[in-house]
Amino acid sequence: MTNREQLIQELEQAPDELVETVLEFLHRVKAIREHPLAKFAGIISDSEAAELQQSITADCGQVDLNEW
Repeated sequence: MTNREQLIQELEQAPDELVETVLEFLHRVKAIREHPLAKFAGIISDSEAAELQQSITADCGQVDLNEW
């Protein structure tokens, strides 16, 4: 049995509120995958992301209102 067939079988037996939840989830996933920036998801490692976040926090955390 394929995943699609198994999913259909499970959905046929599921209560309506669960089917609605699964459908909403599917729509959200499709929207995310179709987003123009989705192709960049996962291109940096967790350690690189942590380093970027630390740099942003350290260097961009304060604004000098008198600088301009």
